[in-house]
Amino acid sequence: MRLALVQEAVARIPDGATVAVDGFTLMGVAEALYEGIEKSFRATGHPRDLVIVHAAGQSNRKVGFEHFAVEGLAKRIVGSHWGLMPRMSAFLGQGLAEAVCLPQGQLSSLYRAIAAGRPGNLTRIGLGTFVDPRIESGKVNQAAHDHAPDYVAIEIIDGQEFMFYRSFKIDVGIFRASAVDQDGNCSMDEEAVMLDALAIAQAAHNSGGLVICQAKTLVARGAIAPRHVTVPGALVDLVVRAPDPERQHRQTDGAFFDKIYISASTGAELPRAEFSTRLAIGRRAIRFLRRGDIVNIGTGIPGDSVGPALAEAGLSDKITLTVESGVYGGVPAGRVDFGITAHPTAIIPHASQFDFYNGGGLDATFMGAGQVDRQGNVNVSRLGGRIIGAGGFIDITQSARLVCFCFTLEGSHEKFVDRVDQLTFSAEQSRRNNQDVLYVTERAVFRLESDGLALIEIAPGLEIKDVLGQVPFPVTVHEPIAQMPEDIFRPTVAPFDLPPRPAAKITTSKGR
Repeated sequence: MRLALVQEAVARIPDGATVAVDGFTLMGVAEALYEGIEKSFRATGHPRDLVIVHAAGQSNRKVGFEHFAVEGLAKRIVGSHWGLMPRMSAFLGQGLAEAVCLPQGQLSSLYRAIAAGRPGNLTRIGLGTFVDPRIESGKVNQAAHDHAPDYVAIEIIDGQEFMFYRSFKIDVGIFRASAVDQDGNCSMDEEAVMLDALAIAQAAHNSGGLVICQAKTLVARGAIAPRHVTVPGALVDLVVRAPDPERQHRQTDGAFFDKIYISASTGAELPRAEFSTRLAIGRRAIRFLRRGDIVNIGTGIPGDSVGPALAEAGLSDKITLTVESGVYGGVPAGRVDFGITAHPTAIIPHASQFDFYNGGGLDATFMGAGQVDRQGNVNVSRLGGRIIGAGGFIDITQSARLVCFCFTLEGSHEKFVDRVDQLTFSAEQSRRNNQDVLYVTERAVFRLESDGLALIEIAPGLEIKDVLGQVPFPVTVHEPIAQMPEDIFRPTVAPFDLPPRPAAKITTSKGR
């Protein structure tokens, strides 16, 4: 390991390199290095034609991954989500770089497969969606269809279909750490999330590549306890101290550093959420849960409303909330700080969280929806022609017991459509997985059935025709129709309880 200035580290990145970068919204983002790459390219034309790989979206709509939206700098972007990147989304939409969208959890897990020398990931995640090679192969613009290699394939094992995500070489790995000692050992004690730093470093090192760490602070040899070392110094080639940590190494977009995001609860009551239509949707959605459920929440309405709805109902300690970034417990932040919680109970690596999700550990997930069609399919990844990406949506919605889509019917774009523009959630695959799927809005609740959607609840004061008038296709109605709880539309709700989870059934392999 050696110390380097930003420009020295950037000069070591070869043209045409495959570069893996870490981050989640603005957490974990090596902003000083991203800035340096853009600045170097604009001044010298190098590094250029990069293949930049990122498991999660990395921006606050202004900086972070947005630095790479420069023609010629990136040849190909392989990532999961560009929803908080207006420049990058437009850049990819214009075909100025090849755009390959793969599920967040699969990319995160793929770093470990590359590090271990495995050929790739074998999983059911992605079947029936736009990532399926029989549909779009995750190639979400024409440039990718014309030039990008195939990152996925279908494999048949014991008569069952699986998605195969292929490994590839990583030439440069970039991550950041709160503190780095004289031997290059890296600590993330002040980072709000752990993410993929270790896996990226191992994958780049074992690919014969370069590993660069951005440090917030430099500390003496031995100052970091061995158990607090996230990435060993033996894996790190260059360490760059952020010249302006207040701006380039923020814990989150909203805070340079706040202990609330890395400390357990002190018992202090968090502020109550103000009433809104979004909160009403979250209030309805949480009543489908059971005590003891382990739950994931997505960005948008779920991220903004489910945590506050549980808190005001006195249910925060009855449900375990998780976010795909690796966070357990606490009250989640929303918007550009999505991915962290106030007073978490645990923070684990990104890929480990997806191992749990993909293996069926989630009792429920709450997700947004951009479009819903007559089959019950959902699109969140391409809206109005804009390339957004799926993030962890595909991993999570294909493995949770209960999938609850939360969205408002208000707005300029129609939510119910005859056919979705892109297949991010496959209703057919969900039926094969025997999942319970709900669509919760401020006016009504629908359920996925064998032949499409069924209307199961309407808001107080509405008639069935008021709801069906907003749906351009036939919907099953089971009369008498139930009414959504009246109190979810009031400024406050009284605490209530949830039904218990069924007792676990333990089975044995009987000799297998």
